[in-house]
Amino acid sequence: MSAGIGGTLQARFSAAIMLGIGDDDAVECVVEQDFMTEQKARQWIEQTLPATRMPEWVYRRPHGAAGGFLFAIYREGFRVHDDDGASHWEEYPDDAPEHTADLVDGLVTWWPRAESW
Repeated sequence: MSAGIGGTLQARFSAAIMLGIGDDDAVECVVEQDFMTEQKARQWIEQTLPATRMPEWVYRRPHGAAGGFLFAIYREGFRVHDDDGASHWEEYPDDAPEHTADLVDGLVTWWPRAESW
């Protein structure tokens, strides 16, 4: 695949551990990684999410980590690498679902729940 004007595309899955605070679903990405298969993306999340800590600045807020939470997402698509060294994620197909996991009582819980697939 080619992005045109000097960029390249690599089809795969992007997985990320995200920080949310209060009603804001995503404040920032804590860590992310790309994978060639959906299975590898899910495995990485199931191993990484329980071990990930919130960034230190969250604990320094007036109310500390109250209201802060970590969650994970993965989605299908490709990372576009531009000539200037920057990259960005493009979902493909355009209607590709975003899979979300929460950490509930130390266990990774997928939404929608696996039994509803």
